[in-house]
Amino acid sequence: MKLLIITDRKSDLTEVFSAVAETDIYPPETENVPDAEGYDALAILGGTKENPLIINAFLREQLEVFADAGKKVFLEYVNSFRCVYSASPEEMTPHRLVCCTEDMDGIYEGDLLDSRCNCYIRPHFLMPDTVPLLYYRKYTPAHERLDDISEDNKTDNVALFKSGNILTATFRMCDFRKACFAPESKWRRLVEYICAFLGADVPSVFPALGYEISGDDSGDMDVCINKALALLEKYLVTTDGRRGILEGLSHNVKPDGSRKINSNVRADCTGEAAGAFLFSFDDSLTQKAHNMYSLCYGPLTVHGGEFDGMMRWTEEAWNVCYQDDVARAVIPSLLYAYFGVSDKYVKNAHKALRFLCDTSSMDGLRQMRTDVLEFVRSGESVKTLAQAERGYASAHYNAYYSAALLLGYAVTDDEKLKEVGIKGLEALMSRYPDTVREHSETSEMCRLIFPLAVLYGVTGEKAHYDMLDKVYTDLQKRLHISGGYAEWDTGYKAVCFNNAGGECSLLAKNGDNVADLLYTMNWLPLGFAFAYLVSGEEKFLRSWEQVCKFFVKTQIVSDNELLDGGWCRGIDLDRLEYCGIPHDVGWGPCSLETGWTVAEITMGMLVGKGIRERKLKKRS
Repeated sequence: MKLLIITDRKSDLTEVFSAVAETDIYPPETENVPDAEGYDALAILGGTKENPLIINAFLREQLEVFADAGKKVFLEYVNSFRCVYSASPEEMTPHRLVCCTEDMDGIYEGDLLDSRCNCYIRPHFLMPDTVPLLYYRKYTPAHERLDDISEDNKTDNVALFKSGNILTATFRMCDFRKACFAPESKWRRLVEYICAFLGADVPSVFPALGYEISGDDSGDMDVCINKALALLEKYLVTTDGRRGILEGLSHNVKPDGSRKINSNVRADCTGEAAGAFLFSFDDSLTQKAHNMYSLCYGPLTVHGGEFDGMMRWTEEAWNVCYQDDVARAVIPSLLYAYFGVSDKYVKNAHKALRFLCDTSSMDGLRQMRTDVLEFVRSGESVKTLAQAERGYASAHYNAYYSAALLLGYAVTDDEKLKEVGIKGLEALMSRYPDTVREHSETSEMCRLIFPLAVLYGVTGEKAHYDMLDKVYTDLQKRLHISGGYAEWDTGYKAVCFNNAGGECSLLAKNGDNVADLLYTMNWLPLGFAFAYLVSGEEKFLRSWEQVCKFFVKTQIVSDNELLDGGWCRGIDLDRLEYCGIPHDVGWGPCSLETGWTVAEITMGMLVGKGIRERKLKKRS
């Protein structure tokens, strides 16, 4: 068949169409297409640009005649055709496409498709014979499909519809592969449907995705680690590391595949990335790590006054402190001493921990965060925090803090750190499994493995081993055949569960096989490795090996140097594809976090390798 394409550049769709039909491409500025009536079908692709395509009057007149002849027409992000014209574009980040037909074999009513951070033009009018196929819905409480869409208005945000011989997409989909629309199998089926509508053959090949994952767990861990370290280097503000590291990539994947870098410099990301560099034992990376810690323990820490030792959250949130973030920043430097490599940072880490320790509640826990402004307004001393009976019983906010205190004790013999660290973890475990969950029950369990291993390593008490073993055993119930751990939340008690407009869990329904690599699984390589170190039990080593294999096979391969070698937040464990609920206000399924995700996974792999090879040994 012969297909006429109107578009201003080549794209994923033009590549597909050219493979299944004889095509000619004309730019939208064209006023006349010679022998237009000789084509069997027409595709007008406007999604190559941010603003929708408005066809010039001369060309439009000719194309309207073509359509009036009854030949098939596909419109993509075209503002106006026949009687239908559209509103200005709006961004659809928290929206997902919902299928509302059984007409597309392989895509069924209620199925959810993600078009990432797309642009949508709402039609002002629809023809009387319009049949909606897909529509946009904001906040979809489901991972893969909605069971009941009977109450939804399918035409209000209609995104794909048929009207006679015309099929219209009101969003940008021409670069659906570069922008990594998900799930991949559904988008392939949709493009096949479009080709069939136009009368073309079924595509046998598709353009390359914007990123891929191998799915092969037999890959080389050293290669995986080196790629991750190289990726972290690309996010350094300055190549020597002295200005810290950028936070990562936003989850907002644009319709052309481009992404926004989150340019904030955080103490935790900087310390975590420094930890990955330190335990690489590469001289060049070690020096960068030293420079990064000079930032963390230098200007990002308060020196003098009542808040002496308080580590700042970010360069922007200058007078805010999260103890969990401080813990993750200092833990690598404490491990550096714990394993006998160097005591270089012990004094600085001790100062940061004493500020937190001395402002903890009586149960060893702290509130979610400390804001200097709160005490400026009230005129009270920050030391009054120590008078509170209880802190926030959440592993998300306090487990790693307790671990940092105990590691601090192990390298300084400061009994106060030990006392508060033990109190904190025992307080958390007194509530387990009903701690105050932030994202999921699975997340809380993963957050507890490393801290409880540190606790047992410090005390050697059977009761503390039993806590570790209990959490570990419970966590294994969430193990998926892929080697990942699925999100689960008994009773759906997590603060961020189904939270529209703020931070949002990836979990829609227990039983959905989705994993979170930002708030959950990323803690496991270090946790399992340390549990093996302090207990000598092979089950922890096997779990470390298994979870490392998972990260090897889910590592991203991409031409984008800011993606290649990393991991995004949300992954479907059945498909091994990065996708999930896109409702989180800042960190959706396609976000990439340098510290929390890439650095934590990489450091956990490196530390585990050192322990397994007997190069890193517990402090005697």
